[in-house]
Amino acid sequence: MVGPGLTVGASFAGAVISNFVKKARSILQDNHALQAEAGDMLYSVQAALPRIKILVEVSERKAISNCTYEEWLQQFKDIVYEAEDLLDDFETKRIRDELHRKSSMVGSAASFALRYMRNLLLSDADLGRLKDVLKKLNKIVNDVGGTSSYGMLELADEQEEVRPLPPTRPLIVGRDKEKQDLLSLVCPAAPVSQHGAESSKQFSVIAVVGAAGVGKTTLAQVIYNNQNVKEAFALRGWVLASHRSRDKQDIAKDIADSFGMEQLDKLQKMQSPSASTLFSALENKRFFLVLDDVQDDLRRLWGSLRSILAGAANGSVVLLTTRSEEDAYTFGTTAHVSLDRLPLESMCRVFEHHAFGKQEKGSLESIGKKIVQNLHGISLLAEAIGRLLRQNLDEEHWRKISRSHWWLYSEDDDSQNVALPSVTIVCEHLSDHLRKRLCYCSIFPSGYLFEKKMLIQMWKANFMQQYDGIEMEKKEKKWFDELFNQSFFQPTIWDNKYIIPDMIKEPIYRIAEKECHAATDSRELKRSLQLYRHLAIDSSDFNVHLDFRKANKWRTILFFDGHRTNKLHEALANILCDPSALRLLDFSYSKAKLGKAPDFINKFPHLRFLDLSFTDITVIPDSLCKLHLLQVLGLRGCQLTELPRAMNELVNLRFLYAEAPTVALIYKIGQLTNLLGLEEFPVGRIEGHKITELKDLNDLCGQLCISNLEEVTGADIEADAQLSKKRHLKKLALKWGLEVGASTTKSDVCMRTLAGLKPNSNLKELKIQCYMGVEFPAWMADEQHFTKLRHVHLIKCKQLKTLPPLGQIPSLMILVLEGLSVLEQIGGEFYGTGYRVFPSLEELKFLDMPNWRKWSDIEELQGSRAHPFPHLKKVQLKNCKVLSHLPLCCLQASLEELNLSECNEIFKCSPSCLGGLKSLLRLRIHHCLGRIHLPCDLLASLEVLNLQKCEVYFQGGTEQIIKLKRILTSDFHELNLDELKEVRKGQLVPEVFTF
Repeated sequence: MVGPGLTVGASFAGAVISNFVKKARSILQDNHALQAEAGDMLYSVQAALPRIKILVEVSERKAISNCTYEEWLQQFKDIVYEAEDLLDDFETKRIRDELHRKSSMVGSAASFALRYMRNLLLSDADLGRLKDVLKKLNKIVNDVGGTSSYGMLELADEQEEVRPLPPTRPLIVGRDKEKQDLLSLVCPAAPVSQHGAESSKQFSVIAVVGAAGVGKTTLAQVIYNNQNVKEAFALRGWVLASHRSRDKQDIAKDIADSFGMEQLDKLQKMQSPSASTLFSALENKRFFLVLDDVQDDLRRLWGSLRSILAGAANGSVVLLTTRSEEDAYTFGTTAHVSLDRLPLESMCRVFEHHAFGKQEKGSLESIGKKIVQNLHGISLLAEAIGRLLRQNLDEEHWRKISRSHWWLYSEDDDSQNVALPSVTIVCEHLSDHLRKRLCYCSIFPSGYLFEKKMLIQMWKANFMQQYDGIEMEKKEKKWFDELFNQSFFQPTIWDNKYIIPDMIKEPIYRIAEKECHAATDSRELKRSLQLYRHLAIDSSDFNVHLDFRKANKWRTILFFDGHRTNKLHEALANILCDPSALRLLDFSYSKAKLGKAPDFINKFPHLRFLDLSFTDITVIPDSLCKLHLLQVLGLRGCQLTELPRAMNELVNLRFLYAEAPTVALIYKIGQLTNLLGLEEFPVGRIEGHKITELKDLNDLCGQLCISNLEEVTGADIEADAQLSKKRHLKKLALKWGLEVGASTTKSDVCMRTLAGLKPNSNLKELKIQCYMGVEFPAWMADEQHFTKLRHVHLIKCKQLKTLPPLGQIPSLMILVLEGLSVLEQIGGEFYGTGYRVFPSLEELKFLDMPNWRKWSDIEELQGSRAHPFPHLKKVQLKNCKVLSHLPLCCLQASLEELNLSECNEIFKCSPSCLGGLKSLLRLRIHHCLGRIHLPCDLLASLEVLNLQKCEVYFQGGTEQIIKLKRILTSDFHELNLDELKEVRKGQLVPEVFTF
């Protein structure tokens, strides 16, 4: 039986007590009577702090498998949390006092003197609480002087030295056949269609079946990200089917959202996707949809969902992953691939890849094989244990792991227990701060998709309340990466979004069960919940009879589901009936819509994290502004018409998640000088909403969009916004909202505004949208300033007549020019005058440029430069209808992917312009007029040829087509595909896949 596991944590406890001692010493200096009584206790606590840290670390580690220290740990963490609550209350009093002083009528000189005379005005009750906590801390200090503590201190020497893990690429072994089988099922060779999509609208259902942890999701990700799959389907989507969905509308919305993540240009206007909008989006389009980890709800609703999907084009595919063979029949699968547990040889390869990397195995190899035999053929467990052992390549350490008593549990092949030994052993060897953060994640429901930054902010709200600022953010990110490198967090197809596999989460839940609990419909709901500190309520009805006693220890409450809850606010009032030390309250995953924020929100003054996103609230109570310790506020998807005037009193707010209309309602947001994250700031013209509000927000980090820049009226924009001082910003978007036919006067204003918005030199990504100037300011191509700029995106700059010398930016890797509707030519001004031209550029896109006629080759301008575009891999031109020439400087040997669509003049003027390409892997030509001559030697390197509505002629020996893996065609008659299939019989021939 797994023991109590999660405790307060040595690093957390040490930080809290150190801060408490510091604050108590300051208070005692102004209270001599209290000083005489409490001074000795304070000295005793401070002197014992190093020993306490060691005891907490050792006892916490041993408590996973031994309950001997449980009572001491419970007493200690209760006192630590009480001390932290007291510090919070003192800090809240200080902030309120400071805000009162600022708003009072006291003269500035008197206010200044009073501010520095003392920081706090404490009542007798406050001093009494301070004295009481000191007594409890002093008692625990005396308790650790007994013989039992010396035994624990001796155990501290047993903790092995470990080193940080380097990132290791994933390794998929023993699945080559299954991978090829799936690819051939998803993208089969098909007979040529002379009419495009077939009239019968059918989609196939393919199942990947296997036990938990065998790699079903990983294999599905490989297929999903395969380049041929990307080319073959107009829409791709991925749904975590383990998320509980109630009806057809919910599932349809999930699917529509997933297609939207891949195809924003087609679905971005779908505000509330449903069954009808999904049907419309899919009509006559070929889709590829992964339903990952199928469970009961989806089985029940599959019949009605199938009728919606049937409207798609022929050749669409649903790929589902499941643990149940029965699903192959329930879902009417046309084929299925079974994943068995890996054989010992393959398991050893996975284990050694993660345990050794490129280092010598030596005598450790035989020990490793013994350990692998306990892992039941589950590659995920081989990865986790391998990563643990890599931290210490010492033979004695490895033997100790191999002899762990936990391996006795591995003899049980039950799927619920198979991961218990491995995960528990890894947890035993985690440092206290990593173990605490990992165990916190055990309350998340199955299939919970979390963002890295949001999880980090949850951790901070609960565990690092004594630390602030960007440096703490960096430390939390480092700890996240360490857990990721230990294989506890698994990546998904979406950037910076992760899940915890159920196989990993279940053992962690057992380790953390003394402090963390998920109250679900499937788990016992009537148990007493007041003793838990971190609670997730995942129930269809929040009115169930939960035992909510007034005395509770909650610090986290996450609400999931609740769609059957009647009288929602009454149910919440029952759950949140008593003021507590709550730090985190999240309604964003609840399906029960609030309508308005709970009136009793001010009963939780300790809140650091409050997420009301997607709850349909329209009103925020004034009481929210009293949450002076609040650090994270989520208001995404909320249709608010006004906000309390005092929102700028949330002086500790670090991250605000809200759309621009909501941010625009905040009066004097510039007073929230601790803000680190603000996704968008819409400029207003009235006082309290102008661009000057950005002036003092110099700690903003990550990304920022400044919109409504047409509202800027001041002349000295640089002094107003001071973007150059915001050195932690990595991504910046500047957006205007001017109409298409803006006047010259407005153009001058735009140019003057942009000239004053020079970003900081650490910027990595710059996007400028709807800028109406005829040219850009000089700073746009300051190669001495932008040494880290990697991505530039210019969108709908509809009066721009000339480009800046972007070719001189040294680190620029991606350049997108989109909707530059009056630009007619690109030449020397684009390349610049330096010796090197686009030295780092890898991807270049020109989209929707209807008047662009000429693109000058750099050789025409200056022949003595270094070779331009030396690293260019991908070029895309779309809807550039009058462009007549492709310069040879871009179409060079390094180019791997060329995408041309709706370009009518290029091939009319230069039908053989694609000659000379030697390394092209993917060629896509759609809706282009004129004869296109493709030299057959081009096919020597080509893997995918995607042709639609164009006239192509091959030149030279057709034997080169032997290396072409796949031809994708639609409404295409000029190429004799039957003849190509006859080439070099008996060898690999291209698969022909028709749209």
